Formats: sequence, C-alpha cells, structure tokens
Amino acid sequence: MDEVTRGELEKLHGRINDMRERIVTLEAQQPHINAALLRIEGSVGKLADRIRNALWALLLLVLSPLAVLLVKAFASGALSAHL
Repeated sequence: MDEVTRGELEKLHGRINDMRERIVTLEAQQPHINAALLRIEGSVGKLADRIRNALWALLLLVLSPLAVLLVKAFASGALSAHL
C-alpha cells in the first residue's frame, strides 16, 4: 500500500472515530433532551389551557351584558308582543 492510500485511510479512520465519539455524546445527552422536551410539552399544555380559559372569560364578558339585556326585555314584556 502506498503512502497516499495509507494517509487517506488514516484520515478516514480518524473521521470514523470522531463520528463514534459524537454518537456516544449524543446518546448520553438523549435522556436529558427527552426530559427537557417533556417539560416543554407540559408548559405548552398549561399555556394552552390558560389561553382557552382567557378566551372563555372574554366570551362570557361579551355575552353577559347581552344576556342581561335579554332578561330585562323579557321581564318588561317588550319581547312578548313580538312573539
């Protein structure tokens, strides 16, 4: 085997060893990544719940005066003439 081929093989071996080290590092980090993703998913779920509750509250704030006006109209008999 000539020197050029030997040099290329040594470079390839070096790259393969670097890849192995990276894979080992990534595999070691995987449990931490999974735990972080679970925390993020939980936070997003809580945020979605808060947004949903805020939208319901906003809807109730908008509809409550309308409901009060409707009840007052029924109580005064204003709508009974139209029915």
